[in-house]
Amino acid sequence: MTSAERRTGTIQLVIAMVLSGTIGLFVLKSGAAPVTAAWARCVIGALAMGLVCALCGYFRTSGYTPRLVGIAVLGGLALVVNWALLFAAYSKTSIGIATVTYHLQPFMLILAAPLVLKESITRRQGAWVTLGFVGLVLIAQPWHSAPSSNYFLGLLQALAAAAFYAAATLIAKKLPGVRPHVTVFVQMIVGVVILAPLLEWSRLGDELIGGWAWLVGLGLIHTCVMYVLMYSAFPRLEAVTIAVLGFVYPVVALVGDVTVFGTRLGVAEIAGVAAILAAGVGNARRA
Repeated sequence: MTSAERRTGTIQLVIAMVLSGTIGLFVLKSGAAPVTAAWARCVIGALAMGLVCALCGYFRTSGYTPRLVGIAVLGGLALVVNWALLFAAYSKTSIGIATVTYHLQPFMLILAAPLVLKESITRRQGAWVTLGFVGLVLIAQPWHSAPSSNYFLGLLQALAAAAFYAAATLIAKKLPGVRPHVTVFVQMIVGVVILAPLLEWSRLGDELIGGWAWLVGLGLIHTCVMYVLMYSAFPRLEAVTIAVLGFVYPVVALVGDVTVFGTRLGVAEIAGVAAILAAGVGNARRA
């Protein structure tokens, strides 16, 4: 991989992470249930990306083989489950807390890289992973005398979402040389199918009408644009670099959480956020 390709991949991923940081705002403003928001995102994303692929002839030049389609479908399953869990976590904690907890996924990615991608992990990187988990403990504050079960459920959902996102990222790195637009289309179709049985169909019309503008934004901005950028960047970057750049996401989300929703963080939570962000920055330095 040339330095120019790595630079391009870095720029693409930074833009994608900035967009990612506004997902929670769109989900909560839509007023839709988590599964409804994820399903609408898949439907709109599939329609828009399918149209782009058809008009540009990407289906004919996708670079896909039957084996790669299977890998893309598996990645789509992980991606959509991750969305549904993260969207559910937003309302139980807050956008900022759920997002920061969710961003233990870079550490999961780094730990999995030696096994899945044969990319080595150093002692320094292992130390930063440990600091990240300390940060999570400070955010969760399990020493509280009367913790909210709903709050901790939100943290667990964010953690599970992180694991599925890390899996989706590792799978995406197994798809070099294929059209990212087609990958997005395939995975959105997967999402439409697997989420449909989970919808509350009696409320669907009201949810879609009430938050249609925000849901269209999720489908176009946070799916078509964002995932094309991400899937274009992943094959050009090492897992550690992907993990580090991922910390642009929680910074943007926290700023939005505080400015738009007025969320206030306590001393321990601020310390936890700082620990996780410091761990992310620390990973940028090679041992």
